[in-house]
Amino acid sequence: MKVILLQDVAKLGRRHSVVEVPDGRALNQLMPRKLAVPATPENLKRIEAQFAHDATTAKAAESRFIAACKQLKDVTLLVTVTANKEGHLFQAVKPSEVVAAAGVQGVVLEDSEVSFAAPIKMTGEHTVTLVHGDHHTPLSIEVKAK
Repeated sequence: MKVILLQDVAKLGRRHSVVEVPDGRALNQLMPRKLAVPATPENLKRIEAQFAHDATTAKAAESRFIAACKQLKDVTLLVTVTANKEGHLFQAVKPSEVVAAAGVQGVVLEDSEVSFAAPIKMTGEHTVTLVHGDHHTPLSIEVKAK
């Protein structure tokens, strides 16, 4: 029986691939667990439409990210957090705080696009990395106490 895999299945195939499996495995294991659907013409069209939609969404997200990196190229974002008198933070800077600081500048970022080499637990100048797919861009932030 030919099926379309909805998820990666070990020793069988990757997501959205069409594979030939024994009827028993398809009917008793893959379909009840929602790991696969029959490879009917309707399901194949639906999967192709999903591929097209995913490709356009990914392209738009990549364009948005590149534009955001260009806007933040020479900007130092200001992140204000709670710290003690010595400049030690009570908790490390979170990606959401960097995203909020970028939002103040009018730049839209996702939490998943902000990466720290090490947790930031001190006030001062730091560098974080903006990551989207294969694109890596350094971003300067200044952490100040409230």
